[in-house]
Formats: sequence, C-alpha cells, structure tokens
Amino acid sequence: MSRFSAFALSALTIVAAAEPTNVIVRPDAVFVNGKVITVDSRFTVQQGFAVRGDTFFAVGTNERVRKLAGNGTRIIDLHGRTVIPGLGDNHDHVYDSAKVMLRGLDVGSAGSKADALELIRQAVANAPPGQTVFTTALQLPSDQRPITRQELDAISTTVPIVVPRTRRGAASLNIAALHLAGVTRETPVFAGVPVPTDSNGDLTGQTPSSGEAALLLLDRVLPLTDDEEEAFLLKAVRQRAAVGLTSVRDLNLSPRAMRAYVRLRRKGALTLRVGMGLILWDATKVETTLANWGVDAGFGDEWLRVDSISEAPSPVVPGVNRQLFTKVALAANRYGWRLAPHIGTSASLDVALDAYEAADREQPIRDKRWVLEHVPFATSSQMDRIARLGVVVTAQYAGYNEIPVQAQAGTGPAPMRELLDHHVVVSGGSDFVDENGPSDNPFIPIYFFVTRKTRTGAVRDPEQKISRAEALRVSTYNFAYTTFEEARKGSIEPGKLADFVILSDDVLTVPEEQILAIHALATYVGGRQVYTADPRVQ
Repeated sequence: MSRFSAFALSALTIVAAAEPTNVIVRPDAVFVNGKVITVDSRFTVQQGFAVRGDTFFAVGTNERVRKLAGNGTRIIDLHGRTVIPGLGDNHDHVYDSAKVMLRGLDVGSAGSKADALELIRQAVANAPPGQTVFTTALQLPSDQRPITRQELDAISTTVPIVVPRTRRGAASLNIAALHLAGVTRETPVFAGVPVPTDSNGDLTGQTPSSGEAALLLLDRVLPLTDDEEEAFLLKAVRQRAAVGLTSVRDLNLSPRAMRAYVRLRRKGALTLRVGMGLILWDATKVETTLANWGVDAGFGDEWLRVDSISEAPSPVVPGVNRQLFTKVALAANRYGWRLAPHIGTSASLDVALDAYEAADREQPIRDKRWVLEHVPFATSSQMDRIARLGVVVTAQYAGYNEIPVQAQAGTGPAPMRELLDHHVVVSGGSDFVDENGPSDNPFIPIYFFVTRKTRTGAVRDPEQKISRAEALRVSTYNFAYTTFEEARKGSIEPGKLADFVILSDDVLTVPEEQILAIHALATYVGGRQVYTADPRVQ
C-alpha cells in the first residue's frame, strides 16, 4: 500500500488550477466515475475528486478532475461506487476492548462451552511453567451459561486461567488465577470491591461488579509488556479500518492507555485518528489530578489528541452527588478540560446541566463544546439548555441492541429528531456494545437513526427518525465538530484531510433493510489506503 507524499494546498490555488494550462502542481491520484457524497454544507453529490499528499485537492465532475492529472497521477475508476467521508465513532472503547477481548488464546471459533473448554484444556497442557492461559472474549449462545470456576478448576488448579466475556472486564477465572490476584476465600476483596462468592462463601470465579476493579484484576493476573500492548492495540485499529472508521473518540482511558497511543504515534504506526478521553474514577481527586497534568483538552495533532474527561466522574452514581459533580465541572473548566460524562437518566442530565451552567457562569463554556454521552432521555427544556450552552451530545445504538436502560419511565434511545430540531449538534457512534455481540460497525447507528428498528424488528420511538442525509452527517461532519476538527475533516472538500470510504452500496438509496449490509470496500486515511476488501478495489 503506497502513501501519497505530504503536501498542503490552499483552496485558492485549487481554483486557479481548474484549467490544465494554469496547473502549477498535479494531484497524486484522481478518482472518477463515482457517486461522491461530499457532506459539504449543501450536501452536494459529485462524480470524482483528486488527492494530493494527505488532503483532497479538488472535487467535481469527471471532466474537471481528469484535467488536473499529470504524467505521474494515478487514475482510479470507481465504477459507479459510492464514496463518503471517513466515518467517526463518537464513543468507542478501542483500547479496553482490545486489551480484554483480543489477547491470548483465540476461542472465537468455539461454538459451544464444550468446544471452548477443550481449546483451553489443550492450551493448558502446552503451557510452559508460570504461564497464564488468557483467552479472547468468549460469548456463548444465549442458552448456555458462562464458564464456571469449577469447570476451569477441572482443567487445572495450578495454571491460572482467565476467560473474558466483555470489554468491561467481566470474566471467569479458576482458583489459581484468583490466588495470583491475591483473592482467596478468606479475603474475597480486590481493590476494595467484593469479589463474588456463593451461598457457602466460596469464590464463584467471576470478576467484581466494578468495571475498574475487574480490569485491574485482569492486569494483576497477566501484566502486559509495552510490545504486547502495542500489538493488540494495532490489531484493534486495523479492525476499525475494516468497517470504514477513520476517526474515533476512545473513552475511559487510563494514563497507561494514553501512553500506549503516544508510543504508536511516535512510531508513525497509527492508521486511525484518535481522540483520547481520560477517565478519573475518583471525583474527589479531580482538582489534584488536573493540576498535575501539563496538557489540556485539544492538545495533540490530527492523529492523536486529548479529547476530554470521560465518562467518569459521572453525575448521580455512588459516591458522586450534585455538589461534588459541580466541583468537578468547575475544576475541569479552570484547567482547560471539558467534561464528557455518562448520562443515564433525566435526573443525571439535570445534575450535569446544573454543573455545566455553574462552570459557564465562572468562565463561559459555549465555545468549548462540552459533551454529554448517551442522553437516552431529555425534555424540551433540557434540550434548550443544552443548545444554549453549546454542548454536544453523543448518541449510540443501544436501542438497536435492545439493551435495558436505567429504570425510569420514558427513557430510551437518544431522541435524535428532537435534539436536531433544537439545534443541538449530535454525533453518532457505537459504545462498542457487547451485550449482544461486540461491534462498532458504523452502519448500525445509521440504520437505527433512520429506521429506529431494533435487531428483532421492533420500532423504538418512530417519531425520532431522521433522514439518511442527516444520519450520514451525524457520523461524519458532526463527529468532526465534536472534536473541533470540522475545518480539517468530516466532508470531502478541497484542503481537508483525505479520509474517505468506498462503499459496497449507496447509503442514500439502498432499501432501508439493506443499510445494515453496507460495508467498506476500501478505507483511506490521509490519502493512504489502510484497508481493502479486494485487492482489485483501489
């Protein structure tokens, strides 16, 4: 895969280069005979475009872009295929999902618990002394219960075994793995959180209910080297390219996770643009933590940047009250950070908005694009408050997967139609939902926003449907706006970063039920092809 040489060109020069006699520089590649959905301010559709270096050089008719080609310009025939701007995921968990779900023994081919146990048995038999057997995530059919500690102990009580289920750290462990983490029947606690026991007080082998404690426990059982960490993270990055993602906000990152990204950036290994969301589990320590960080939100470049504090601290969770969350907001504003808390109910939305308004009174936040994650329910007055503060909402497709929301009448998937009608900027994403199978396929939220249909065909709040054009803008331009990069990406326009996806089908015209089947034939980031489904597809 070749990379176009780096070059930046102003829009003024591009206009001057419209006729071949005036061309000063030539593009590296010209793409013609396509349906190019630009997602510009008028949502224009063109036939082709030209790329030079890592930016779009020109966009227009086949005739216009062909005229720009020189002797060294590659001409790529799109054969009528649809091209869209690179897609963004506003709420991904790339690092955590990779660390928990992509490491170790691959049990993805296991069709049953018995198959998985046999793979684990073989791995244990071949494990060198002192090695922990850690598998990729095992998601069994719904009629099969998770693997138990007793089933793993039947394989070995001396070789530690860990079988994850979800990116949040939920896993089954044998007794050797629990003891390696320092957990015993007499001390069934890890990181101050109880580890599950049965009615007899015996350890069940399941990880703690706290996501933080569960992830820490897995780290204790099987520490990672830097090389291992980078390898699984790069594997996850490649997976995103394969579904058409060119940018993500990776949330809930620890400082260690952020350092892993920084190492990849320094090596020039990133092929995905990443906004990093720092998680701060302890709301009482936010002031101290931020005072010791030498950067603020937005620090970085087009490949890697600091995004926000996410998703914790979050309002209305154990240990965080209204007064404390307001202190968090004031501290974040004071040190140049923006918040992106998890919002699960109308009550938590009120607490967050009260805190945002307190911060705004001390120092305006309107142009700082603070974020609210999820927002499953909002009243008209709450939406007005969101719009007034210039706050951005991120919406995902939990409704498609029919994931239960917190118990409160009227809650449900983000009210997309009303939010857009209240002039709130909403971006789209996945939350890398894994309750019914992990996925950050960007066409799932597009499908759900357009149809409001769940995976079983039920329709959720049909009055909240939005158009296909709106859904595409939500996942491209609005994503870029969320990360302060709308002038650099999010649409196919001269001078913007050449991030784009060649699709299998036309997202604007294919029958609704076929939107889910749309996939990337090729993904480009900065003019470089980072994925192709077929070597013949340029």
